Amino acid sequence: MYHCHICFYLLDGDNGLLTTVKEIEPLLHFTHEFLSDNIPVGEAMHNADVILADMSGKDCMELLQMLLTYKKNEAELILLAQKDQTMLLIDQAKALTGTEEVTDIWPMPMSKDELCFRFRKWQETYKMRKDFWQNRNYLDSMINSVPHMIWYKDKEGAHMKVNEFLCQTVNKTMEQIKGRGHYYIWDIDPEEYAKGEFICMESEYEVMEKRETCVFDENVKIGDSIRQLKTYKSPLFDLDGSVMGTVGVAIDVTQERLYEQMIVKNANTDFLTGLYNRRYVYEYIDQMEEGHLTIFCIDLNKFKSINDIYGHQEGDRVLVLTAKILQKCMPESLIARTGGDEFLIVMSGEHTEQEIEETRQMIEQRIDNAYAEEAHFRDISASVGAAHSARGREAFDALVGEADALMYREKQRKR
Repeated sequence: MYHCHICFYLLDGDNGLLTTVKEIEPLLHFTHEFLSDNIPVGEAMHNADVILADMSGKDCMELLQMLLTYKKNEAELILLAQKDQTMLLIDQAKALTGTEEVTDIWPMPMSKDELCFRFRKWQETYKMRKDFWQNRNYLDSMINSVPHMIWYKDKEGAHMKVNEFLCQTVNKTMEQIKGRGHYYIWDIDPEEYAKGEFICMESEYEVMEKRETCVFDENVKIGDSIRQLKTYKSPLFDLDGSVMGTVGVAIDVTQERLYEQMIVKNANTDFLTGLYNRRYVYEYIDQMEEGHLTIFCIDLNKFKSINDIYGHQEGDRVLVLTAKILQKCMPESLIARTGGDEFLIVMSGEHTEQEIEETRQMIEQRIDNAYAEEAHFRDISASVGAAHSARGREAFDALVGEADALMYREKQRKR
């Protein structure tokens, strides 16, 4: 997937041997660019990713110092030199830089076929490093995009690699975590750890012994709270097939349950007022037992004028205020916002016609009183219709229709 463009700088000798590499095809995903000189040029050397320098017939020490001075840090330096010059060049490079800055030394004299062979081997090695970079990039991008804890451990339980989510969870950096065990990672006192109430190594040993993926329910102490984790642990195998450690993924079930509750709440409630919505009302009715049922339908008179005159922000404030009044009036009943300015109350239990009418008037009066206290809301009012049945949920739709009709009658009366 990646593309790698390599700029070569060829410092050719008198035999012109290095011009041979220009004819060698680049590998897949690679392109080549060649700069060449007989006399070294500092700027050209600094722009190169790979320098191939034929040291034949030159002052090797002076040329090496120039090459090491001008090449960029990540560039590779390959020297073509006589066999008796090899160790001297290596020692000189160490003396100049303190490190082995020379990538390789190819012995001279060398035929064109041997040069092609060595260059192709270099290509394969260079590509292997780029493939390694790509695979590591794939791995890091994947594990760091997952909202779950991921870790790799050795046989003793020391963390060798973790993802960013785990770092955030334990409030430590990757550098702090690397090579450390459970006590340090989770800030667990050894005495607490010995009790086995939190994360322990027993599950790791089981995975390594069974040599297969295992699933566990484990508790971990994060701060002052205990979190329940669903962990998936698999063995890591060494080159000889022996188990060298484990890899684990932990899903915070505690957090997942909170997310699930949040999703359910969002599906069942009105975002603006926090009341239940029409969908939940029908779900509630389907689940309730048979019995007496009273429905109150509420609609706001002249509500549109608030939006038209004062804007939708004030209109929203009317709806939120209405919801609060209804919750205070009927704290034991189900209250829902079923439309723009339409509300519905479901009250269970047996009530007389007089009690229902008194409740209807009380709801209407409290809403109107609350509007009267607001300067922008004094021209609006509420109309409330009520209907009652002993047949419970079977009569729900009919009850809503009846209460709705009575509510519109009340609306006409107020007009």
